[in-house]
Amino acid sequence: MSNSTMFLPPDRFLIVYVASSIIMAVLSPVAVAGNALILTVIWKKTFQRTTFHILLSGLAMSDLCTGLFAEPLVAGSVLVLLSRPKTVADRLTLFIAIKAIGDAVTTYFLFLTLFLISLMSVERWLHMSQQTLMTSRRRCLTATVILLLPSPLAVLRFSSTTNRIYEDELNISLVGLTSVCILITSVAYCNVLRIIRRHQQHVQANAPSQNFGKPAINLAKYKKSVFTILYILALFYFSFLPLEIATGVYLHVGRDSQAIWAFLYACLALLFLSSSLNPFLYLWRMNDVRNGVKMLFCSNSKRRSKANSDLSSL
Repeated sequence: MSNSTMFLPPDRFLIVYVASSIIMAVLSPVAVAGNALILTVIWKKTFQRTTFHILLSGLAMSDLCTGLFAEPLVAGSVLVLLSRPKTVADRLTLFIAIKAIGDAVTTYFLFLTLFLISLMSVERWLHMSQQTLMTSRRRCLTATVILLLPSPLAVLRFSSTTNRIYEDELNISLVGLTSVCILITSVAYCNVLRIIRRHQQHVQANAPSQNFGKPAINLAKYKKSVFTILYILALFYFSFLPLEIATGVYLHVGRDSQAIWAFLYACLALLFLSSSLNPFLYLWRMNDVRNGVKMLFCSNSKRRSKANSDLSSL
């Protein structure tokens, strides 16, 4: 590679790259701040932590790192290329190295997020079936496996960016893994919905024999769980499916189509959106997380009031 023109998008797709990069730049601090808040709440011990909360904290950490490292590297490399192509041409090796690191980091954290979401869906299924996914002895092993799983993908992505090798094999693997994770998540949440529906039917069938105002099962709670699961699934599909489809089209059409490259980049920006929206979904749909945030801000405001009163008494 002797010059930077091979990286420059054609003029007709320039707006796609600029808009997507700006969106990533805006989403990055939102993802960092939102997920840092969720992590603080979970580990403040304002409520009893379960296996689900441990997995949730892992997902929040992955989303935080996506906003902290992946999004700035990806968006920054594109914006620098578009704004200063001559500088990039003069330092092409450095630019390719930074771009390769950004691609590898993005691949690692996005698939770490995907694996964690799939594991959380299975955990919810087993929880609703009154089974357990992890004991205390299995948690360290599970965490180690989940952290190591995306590493080969990140290494292959780095190699494909720098040397253009194994690119098709890597993309086929990514499409296959994403499809498996989407299938696992869909099956798990469909079973959760089926279990909730069975509980609802049980409540309705036994309502006449129950004491008034004291149902055996909290029907309102289960109805809320149904909508929460549907929101999680909707955000999951909205974020991951477009990139899955775009990668499949890319494999079919080939790497020479500039339209597919622009579509892939726009889908990546859409995928990054989930890292920023997930914290708001937790706050909206999870009472323990929302109450933990309230307690966190209340305790902080009390400490500030006490500090101000101490200063005024001096």
